[in-house]
Amino acid sequence: YKNINLSFQFDGRIGGVISNYIQKQTYRGGRHIGIIEGEMGVARYQDYLGVKTYVGEGVQVSNGVAIKYDTEGKITNYAELKYAPNATKQFVQDWVSRYYNSDEGNLMSRSFGMLREVVVGYNMPQKWFGNTIKNASISVVGRNLLYFAEKKDIDLNQYIGDGGSGLQTPSTRRYGVNLNFTF
Repeated sequence: YKNINLSFQFDGRIGGVISNYIQKQTYRGGRHIGIIEGEMGVARYQDYLGVKTYVGEGVQVSNGVAIKYDTEGKITNYAELKYAPNATKQFVQDWVSRYYNSDEGNLMSRSFGMLREVVVGYNMPQKWFGNTIKNASISVVGRNLLYFAEKKDIDLNQYIGDGGSGLQTPSTRRYGVNLNFTF
């Protein structure tokens, strides 16, 4: 519009799941905030006292039938098994160490949206500079300004190929100014 210009870049992905490596390690190491909140927080204090009180998510075989496995470790007798909600009390850290040690406990949506870049510029009139400078412009740039995802501690754009994340830090927000002169 007149001598002012605006541009932006937005990208993202819809669908899929990824295993959150940071969540996995922080839960297993007892450093995730979720371990001190709510039901887990109460059970964690009981762990400290030496009392098993935590009943984790999941089911247990309720009809006493032994689980049978094939040579690849797959269960072969699902039809014979009956299940009930888990009722076994245990230390919360033991349950967390087992559940969050698998990908199942750490799956999250791979969908995200990101406002990657916004540039607002101004083309300065040539009459300000005489005949020495043909064109001059100034612009303000912002990068990685907004990020929409299930969890904000992981930049999903950095994990394209496999099903898990790693130790890569999220993209940082940056600001800058561009000065352009054409002689």
